[in-house]
Amino acid sequence: MARIVYIDDEEALREVTAEILATGGHETVLASSGRAGIEAVRREQPDLVLCDVNMPGLGGYGVLQAIREDPRLSSIPFLFLTSLDAPDHVRTAMISGADDYLTKPIGREALLAAVAARLARRKASQLEADARVNELRDSMAKLLPHELRTPLTTILGGSQFLAQCHREMSPEDIGQVAESMFRAAQRLHRMAESYILYSELELDRLAGRAVTRHDLLGSSGAEEVRRGAEEVAAEWRRGDDLRLELDDAKVPLAAAYLRKVAVELVDNAFKFSERGTTATVRLRADASGVTLEVADAGRGMTADQVRQIGAFRQFDRALFEQQGSGLGLALVRRIVVASGGDLALDSSPGPGTRVTSRWPL
Repeated sequence: MARIVYIDDEEALREVTAEILATGGHETVLASSGRAGIEAVRREQPDLVLCDVNMPGLGGYGVLQAIREDPRLSSIPFLFLTSLDAPDHVRTAMISGADDYLTKPIGREALLAAVAARLARRKASQLEADARVNELRDSMAKLLPHELRTPLTTILGGSQFLAQCHREMSPEDIGQVAESMFRAAQRLHRMAESYILYSELELDRLAGRAVTRHDLLGSSGAEEVRRGAEEVAAEWRRGDDLRLELDDAKVPLAAAYLRKVAVELVDNAFKFSERGTTATVRLRADASGVTLEVADAGRGMTADQVRQIGAFRQFDRALFEQQGSGLGLALVRRIVVASGGDLALDSSPGPGTRVTSRWPL
């Protein structure tokens, strides 16, 4: 049984439609106007909304807009049930975000079938989202304990060693221990930062929120890419392996997010390539858009591994010693897509990997 809000200014039609829906096992909450309908939807949090188009005051399109703009309600299936059957009305309704457009009069079987189809689609979407959340949870349970423990062990062990032995240590030895602790803390901080940001972006996506994070968009370019890339190269002690080809181009991302994209992509490039091989970072602009590309000469990935890329997923960890939670590429993809761009990955075993982020003008 589903709970349905039906909004229509014709009382007789409301009652008849409610009776039809009841025969299908559904509970119907009736509203006689657009504003009353919005209040009912907010109050009841229904499984589906049926709504007329032409009503005094706030019409059906206004109701649809209010529901789609509310993050708590935006994913509820919305069906128009109206006597307006011209193609232009149907097209306008679908462009506005309606899930279906039914015309009056409608028979019992047709109405119940349309409602059942939309409810089934919503259930399938919820099951898919639940499966993704469960997969994410399982992957985190397997990877995060190790990735948290490793830098914490370095920090705790190093600090304990300094506390007990600093009087007998030379300044150079103290500096080496302190540097290893600092690098471990940097790794831990970056992982926590990435995890929080990815979780926020993923929750927005799963909730169907169309509103972009207020701090995501902006305008930044070569300087932020350079800073992020050189920061990672210094951490890996591979400054000589970094090649920068940066035009004076602007990306529609706030500076902190573009730097994050550069950091994650260059970190992956160094993580999966040998010392002495080059990681190249290119920032280019043309008449159609802006491109950020990071290419390495590492071991590459199979086509199946490219398809499976996701957060907290690593490949061949038993064969290749590597650090990280597998979050980098998934996070970059979320950031790029949320800012209106797209991400492409070209990789095969042997020749290396090229990751291209592109924002159209």
